Amino acid sequence: MHFYILIGLVTFLWGLSFPTMKIGLGAMQPFTFLVFRSLVSSVTIVALILIRRGALSPPKGRPEFWWNTIFHNAMFIPLYCGAAMTTAGRSSVFLYTQPLFYAALAVWFIPSERLRGRSFMGIAAAFIGIIIMFGEKFETGAEHALIGDVLVILSALLWGIQSLYLRQRLKGIDPFRIAAWTQIVAVPFFLFFALPVGFELPDFADRAVLVAVGYNGLIGTGLAMVLWVRLLAGYSPTRVSAFMFLTPVFGVFMGSLILAESITGFMLAGAALVAAGIYFVNTDGRKRNDTLSTEPEGGIQ
Repeated sequence: MHFYILIGLVTFLWGLSFPTMKIGLGAMQPFTFLVFRSLVSSVTIVALILIRRGALSPPKGRPEFWWNTIFHNAMFIPLYCGAAMTTAGRSSVFLYTQPLFYAALAVWFIPSERLRGRSFMGIAAAFIGIIIMFGEKFETGAEHALIGDVLVILSALLWGIQSLYLRQRLKGIDPFRIAAWTQIVAVPFFLFFALPVGFELPDFADRAVLVAVGYNGLIGTGLAMVLWVRLLAGYSPTRVSAFMFLTPVFGVFMGSLILAESITGFMLAGAALVAAGIYFVNTDGRKRNDTLSTEPEGGIQ
């Protein structure tokens, strides 16, 4: 029972990141949002490391450590730009196609990896689900939302590539340490992109700004990461990753509840197939030591 409570709480917190992200994008430009979200999350994770009395300094002689921070932060650019154009529910579904990209990429770059029957079923189910969800937008002529969907899927692909790189190059490094420097580097990284488009301080008297930055920086990263690491320390990675399909389910539900986003039959069918695909891929029987294909913070740091 303890496991189910923890995994349910973590996936719920990650799912809730999507409507709060959408709220923030209605009050701030994407890069401005990312700068302040990263600032709050970096302070949060550094504080957690100090409380745990863990190592904070970056590893020496490991350039791949810094490449990982760049790869990881780069995937947020299409994610936040795309999420501003589509719904929170659709963003959560499309972003969590990441395990499918990861599984397909792993076959090419990791000799020991093979796509078994469940993985094929999962990828096929998710692909059909995406077609159904795209078909709905083609039918209604919502080109603006379609561009947003494509950007979020691009983000999922970049996340899959970064996760594969992380698994191959950064084994044995404390995830808190990786997350801390990912967020510290994110502040100047996103500020660099924000300045050319006109960086402005958000109105912190606006409740939408406080909710979005506070939740995604403090809860989505800090609390969720603590619970995630606790899960990985106490249970098998395969068992934990099998429940990641719940995150887009919560994302769709909370987007409807908080933002009054419509849930159509197309949306339900597509989301159900994508969720089933995630489940099949993550339970295909492979003996995996990596848990990095589903990283902390809404799955993402």
